[in-house]
Parts: sequence; C-alpha cells; structure tokens
Amino acid sequence: MPQLTRAYTSDHQVQPDGSVRFGCSNDQHEWPWLNLPAQHPLVIQTQNFWTSVGATDALGTRDESKWSALTWTDWHLGEPQSGQAVSGHFVPSGDEDEIAFSTTLFDAQDRLIVTMNGKGVIFRNRNFETWREGSKKQARKQTTPPAGFAYATRAMLDLPPQEPPLLAPLGIDDSGRLSTAALITKENGLIPGHPYFSGSGDHVNTPHLAEIGRQVVSLLNQGRSPVINFGEMDMHRYIELGTAIDIVIDQHSECAANLAIHQLGKSCATITMRWAAG
Repeated sequence: MPQLTRAYTSDHQVQPDGSVRFGCSNDQHEWPWLNLPAQHPLVIQTQNFWTSVGATDALGTRDESKWSALTWTDWHLGEPQSGQAVSGHFVPSGDEDEIAFSTTLFDAQDRLIVTMNGKGVIFRNRNFETWREGSKKQARKQTTPPAGFAYATRAMLDLPPQEPPLLAPLGIDDSGRLSTAALITKENGLIPGHPYFSGSGDHVNTPHLAEIGRQVVSLLNQGRSPVINFGEMDMHRYIELGTAIDIVIDQHSECAANLAIHQLGKSCATITMRWAAG
C-alpha cells in the first residue's frame, strides 16, 4: 500500500498484549465525514480503514511495499446516543499473510460507539497494479454513462442536497427478485464530487459498499433511514468504478436485508444490514 501522508489517529500506545490504544481526530475540515452521525455506516467503514492503518503503523506491521485488501468486516453499534469518537482500542489477531482485527471506539463520555471486526489478505507475491489493470480494462469496455443511469431521488435515499445519489429505484429483475442497481463514478464517489468519500480511486471501496447498504435500507423504508445497528460485508471480488453494479435483495424483513452484489455478471460481495423497528 502506498505511503499515506495524513493520520486520523494519534497518541498510539502499544499495550503489553500487542493491542493498541489511540486517540481520534475531531477535525471536521480534515475529515469531512465527521459531519455525519457517529453511527452512520459510511463513518464507521471510513474509521475502520484509518484506525487499522494507524494501529498497524504503531505496531510496525504495515508494509508499504505490499498491497492489502479487506475481505470481510462487520460492525455492532454500542450506545445509540454516543457522539463522535475520541479514543479507540485495536486488537490484532492475524499473521503475516492475513489481516484480522477487532476495533472498539469510544466518545468523550467513554460510551461505546461501535465494535468493528475485519479480515483481509496481503498481496505479497503479486504485481498488484498489473493484475488490477486487466480487470479495469474489461470494466472500461462496459462503462455506464451517468447520463443514461436513472438514479433514485434524494428523498427516497434520505440524502441531503450536498450528497449525490448512488442507487436506482427499486425494481424487479428477470427472475422476479426485488433488485436495484448502483453506479459509482469518480465524479459521484470521490471528493470533491462527493463531500465524504475518499479513497485511492482504484475501485469501489468499503465505505461505498456500506453506503450502498444504507441507501438500500432507505429504499426499503420508503425514504426513511433507520439507525443500522449491525452490518456485515463479505467481499470476494473487486468492484470497478464507472460500471453499473447489480444488487439483488435476496431476503428482507421489517428490520433486516441481505444483499447480493454483482458486476459484469460476476458475484462480488454480500451485504447484511439490520436496523431497529419503528
């Protein structure tokens, strides 16, 4: 992974058991997504990345010469009234070829905001850039023009004026299943076009997927976004920017939904969201 020039976490303290305690930035100018509620899936998945990067740096286990990928993550909300994070605790459990960790974040009143878990892989023996170029080339051949993609209204996605939509309205696919689609481009999926997303620009990343899940939940609730108290994402194939993403709602109930994510006819990820009734 290329060297990063900024850090969301600070004051790292490596514990005798190999875990790391740290402080969190509350600079909304540097980290615009802090303007969102602490329980927002986009915030949680962005923190997932930056807290793990900061902690592994403190441990000396992050290899800037190697690329890595998160392949699975889940999160469980703590106290619903908690504010933005001021501190956290990172507990690693992987080995040299695997990423595995659990992170807890706390607000200024020491209330638990969220517990996040993650697993991933490290590409130690693969030319990442060359390998990725083949996939990106295939996706470019089937680029979806934003002008030809029918996004759902901001009201149905529960979005403020500054956030562009990512999803189409709900529909029924050829197999009779409830479905929708997403189109995430560099224009609507990265700063400055989107006020909160960051990333390498190489592919659709986990905050994008978390927001896809949240927007699906909003569609299922007719434009209301309940607080999502549990999320899980299993990612097994890179998803490319600029090419339509097919989303099938495999199962859903009043308070839960399971999503199957495909692109170019290939399975890429699954997402589970659970929320409180009412």
